Amino acid sequence: MPTNEPKWIIIGAGIAGISAAVGCVLAGKKVILIEQSGYIGGRARSFTDTTTGEIIDNGQHVLMGCYTSLLFTLKTLGTEHLLKRQSALSVQFIDADGERDILDTSLLPGKAGLILGILKLKNVSLHSKIRALELAFRIQLGNVTASNKTTLEFLNYYSQTPEMIERFWTPIILATLNASPANASATLLLEVMRRAFFGGRLASQLIISSVGLSELFEPIIKWLRDQGSEVLLNTRIEKLNCENNTVVSVTTSKGLEIQSDKVISTIPPIPLLRILPQEKQTSNEFAVLKKFQFSPIVSVYLWFDHKFFDADFAAMLGTKTQWIFNRRRLTVSTQESISRYPEHLSLTVSSGNDLVEITPDDIVKLCLQEIHKAFPNSIHSNLLASKVIKEKSATFLATTEIERIRPLHNTSISNLFLAGDWTATGLPATLEGASQSGYSAAKSALSINYSH
Repeated sequence: MPTNEPKWIIIGAGIAGISAAVGCVLAGKKVILIEQSGYIGGRARSFTDTTTGEIIDNGQHVLMGCYTSLLFTLKTLGTEHLLKRQSALSVQFIDADGERDILDTSLLPGKAGLILGILKLKNVSLHSKIRALELAFRIQLGNVTASNKTTLEFLNYYSQTPEMIERFWTPIILATLNASPANASATLLLEVMRRAFFGGRLASQLIISSVGLSELFEPIIKWLRDQGSEVLLNTRIEKLNCENNTVVSVTTSKGLEIQSDKVISTIPPIPLLRILPQEKQTSNEFAVLKKFQFSPIVSVYLWFDHKFFDADFAAMLGTKTQWIFNRRRLTVSTQESISRYPEHLSLTVSSGNDLVEITPDDIVKLCLQEIHKAFPNSIHSNLLASKVIKEKSATFLATTEIERIRPLHNTSISNLFLAGDWTATGLPATLEGASQSGYSAAKSALSINYSH
């Protein structure tokens, strides 16, 4: 039997669902947040590694100061203080042979710091730097066109040199769009550049959680319940029951039918398609969801008996490994863990299609070969433990074709609204895109405009 009082239902307790719940509750609505798994946070979660006993994330996430929606969510949940912020954007680059370079924007305030940082790069020519700065100025002025271009087409069109594409633009594209320059949408790259690199020093700060990601978001459960709302974990939505083009109730995997006032779905395209009424699944509006493709991210955690990496993190160039993070410097650890495993590194490979079918042992072996070459001192360190995490559908594939079909938050079903990093946020599939989508869907459902 359906419950008596219609509910504001939010399907999915990932970052989009959490933010949608916060937005609705702050506007005075009581919600019921329904999640099929036993945890919240979606892909932004942490768990205990069974070998080392340490908390690790499902994948390394880096935030930026321009993540206003996500930071608002964390501030509301009281966990913003658990973030570690750079004072100004600073990124170390390490070549396959160990050669190092650094982009340091802290030497001058504002945009002047970014200009000087690019000019001081050692391993690219002055000509390449000037070309990059020319493009940066054009982006800031809005004097560029990216429509229907891949990032590689865009960069070539604006005369970026091969070395600058390889050493500067590609790490940005892979980290933010999780797609190769030959596939990634240039429109999304422009939005990242405008928000992050031209939004001022605070906007371009890199921010990393000092704790497991779950610790950032788990307070949503108590926060919602304190506001008179509900959270249902281990509960899957089986179908949306519609009458007169309105969702009148949802049916759960536990046989419960919950009457609905408004419904915000934050689940991925195919699971959403599955719960829609049959006639909607084949409609032009929703059939396009079948066209979404996804891109993998492979994360590798390595524990050693001696330290050899002396920075917080670095972009790797000319290697399969794209980013390396020093979790002993970035995250809180117990003295016992530090004593047993002095060095704890997290490696990231975005758009890692060629690694997802390789065995974890072979991935670790490949990463170790690259580390030993880039960090000669690492040869004296013994690998004590490792963990490989393959997120095969980590993000939607941010191509120009998929960018055109990302759905709006409103749907033809009068009280059904969509959120998720794959919806039409104008951003790539980042935590900020997910969070922003949640607030946008909440605003659409509430028919109000509010700021945060």
